[in-house]
Amino acid sequence: MIKLNTRDFGEIEINEEKVFEFPNGVFAFEDTRHFALISPLGEDVYPMWLQSADDITPCFVVFDPTIIDGGYSVSLSKSEKALLSINDNTNLRYLVIAKVPENFRETTVNMKSPIVFNCDSGKAAQFILPNDYQFRLPIYKKEEPLSETVSVSAAEAGAV
Repeated sequence: MIKLNTRDFGEIEINEEKVFEFPNGVFAFEDTRHFALISPLGEDVYPMWLQSADDITPCFVVFDPTIIDGGYSVSLSKSEKALLSINDNTNLRYLVIAKVPENFRETTVNMKSPIVFNCDSGKAAQFILPNDYQFRLPIYKKEEPLSETVSVSAAEAGAV
């Protein structure tokens, strides 16, 4: 177990196996090379947090993209597979970063640029997929605006 200072949960202890090495960092945070995958709601319960293991920031909320789109698929180039030492038997996990605004119902996820985790080697990297996925896919349905409220008294409604 290691101690980790987090942005959202203070100091916590996690299993070292939850810390992944990112050889190229994460987009816009290329110098941050170690991130811990935190599951505060329970193992494999989403959302999860991807917390820098080196500092309090950056920290990202992440989701399994297959929960959002059951047909989601990732195809990697030979060089991307080589970076993470991926072969046909590698245990992989894919997560996408969420942007969570103050109104959480406006949360979007970046389906175009998943993070690929090699769970066997402890390495991970973020890639841009050639697939036609959205960078900002809303995860909640838009609420329908309320129609005009009609006030009807009990007598008008036929109640006795």
